[in-house]
Amino acid sequence: MVIGNMLRDREVQYTAVRDETTNTWRILDTWHDALRSLDPEDDIPDENDAVKILTEGEFISLVKEAARLGVLANAQFDTDTSEYDAAILEKDVEIKELHKQLREDIVVREPRSEEYELKEHAMNSILKLVSMQEMTNLGRD
Repeated sequence: MVIGNMLRDREVQYTAVRDETTNTWRILDTWHDALRSLDPEDDIPDENDAVKILTEGEFISLVKEAARLGVLANAQFDTDTSEYDAAILEKDVEIKELHKQLREDIVVREPRSEEYELKEHAMNSILKLVSMQEMTNLGRD
């Protein structure tokens, strides 16, 4: 059996591997016709038409551009998220409720005039003096 026929049955067409020694990315098109003649024990040479090699810089540039275009935001990574959909919806509702509660709890404090601040400070000082006088009177009794 040839490797090309086995790989063609895969759900995922492309597979990528990073080579840490050369800082390159090898991308294999597993459905490419060039793999049909290879046996399972054969190595796939870099010169094979099914192989694309990207330098680290090229790969990073590709990912940045994909992110800028919004392609990565919609990328599917073979993960079934349907089991989380209900929990995500529930958390979205909870977040909206917390935002609403936060807006209700925030009290906007009007800026006070200097005259108001001075009067408030004077009243606090008078209250302290009266409290100290009361304590002194209680100590005499």
